[in-house]
Amino acid sequence: MVLYDSFNTTSQGRLVIGGDVDAFFGSTESIGYSRLSFNPNAAKPNSEAIFDSAKFTINVQATDGIEFGTPKSYQVHRLMEPIRDTSYYNFSQLRFSEETIAEGSFIIKPDTANFLIMDVKADMALEFFEKLTTNNPVFSNIFTFRDYFPGIAITGNVADNANISAAVGNGTGMILYYHYANDTVSRTYPINTIQSRHFNQVKNDRSGTPTAIMTERGVAYEIPGDMVGGKANLGMFVKIDTSPIESFLDSLENITFNQILMEVGPIAEYPEFKRPTTNMVLYFASDNNRLYTRFDGAVISVQSENASQTNIDQNGNVVPSAGSQNSLSLNTETRLFRNQVTSYINAIYRNGLIRTDLFLYPNFPSTPNNPVGSDESKRSLRQYKVNKNLIMLKLFYTRVR
Repeated sequence: MVLYDSFNTTSQGRLVIGGDVDAFFGSTESIGYSRLSFNPNAAKPNSEAIFDSAKFTINVQATDGIEFGTPKSYQVHRLMEPIRDTSYYNFSQLRFSEETIAEGSFIIKPDTANFLIMDVKADMALEFFEKLTTNNPVFSNIFTFRDYFPGIAITGNVADNANISAAVGNGTGMILYYHYANDTVSRTYPINTIQSRHFNQVKNDRSGTPTAIMTERGVAYEIPGDMVGGKANLGMFVKIDTSPIESFLDSLENITFNQILMEVGPIAEYPEFKRPTTNMVLYFASDNNRLYTRFDGAVISVQSENASQTNIDQNGNVVPSAGSQNSLSLNTETRLFRNQVTSYINAIYRNGLIRTDLFLYPNFPSTPNNPVGSDESKRSLRQYKVNKNLIMLKLFYTRVR
């Protein structure tokens, strides 16, 4: 298993908030950080506006956890330093005030979208409204606003054993409500996370677990016991040693492969609403335990069965193909990740494709006709565990006389 180094969580479209406790992975907490934004050209309330209330909303797109019949708590904090135009990783963090600007407890409905609404603390709400209604320079443009209010951090409680994936956009942020005298129409002024830079920080305490030996990032560890596993957003992946494939292929002569299947599982049973991601991309692993990149910077994975596994570069060398990822798909009835990899093994055996170790990387495959812009392994805390002996290739071949 590998704890991936420099696992970039910048602007993945989701704020992962909350955490869980697991005997294998330890205690995990994810905190979502984001700037806030507003439309500087939108009409602002004037000095005659009457403040009504302010709400903070969280647009929950996915859930992962247990005991959803009990309330789950979330807190919104003011950042004490800005989010800069740079890359942030899952170990990055920013200082934020311990005092909350909004908080609440909710009964979350799993497997559906949830819209959480909590009151913004009165002093913060009135401070914002006063600056809006007096044409304060803070609201003249987005840069002066961020100097005044750098952004937010949203936290949950690890003991709740649940995490949410909140969409960044106009559904997550603050709404100020106001009206004018003799006017029954309620008006709003949104200050939300739309088009705002954001990232997720993940804290993980593995003390007393089988994964406690994983003390350094970018190092492959042999985990004690029978189990291995992966956990999204933490950047913890299973790495498959493929050297036995080469030894096996060297022992074959005059054969034709009929079908080759890769299977992972059945994976360990999991609670109803704590399911793993349903696809696993087989990324090539480099010698330093990073995603293998081609000469042109393309990240390489096992390609789909109907696509070529190799190309020829401008110098006539055989190079791995990119752009049509294969993936192992989860059958939720059998708890088995499975797919054909016949053309991949054939390319190693006959076409000189480089053999590397492989990462089991939770994500949806991208293809030229269906590009995936976001990385599912950075949008939740989903996890899976599997017995080491249940990761295998099944090869069916014919010997030619």
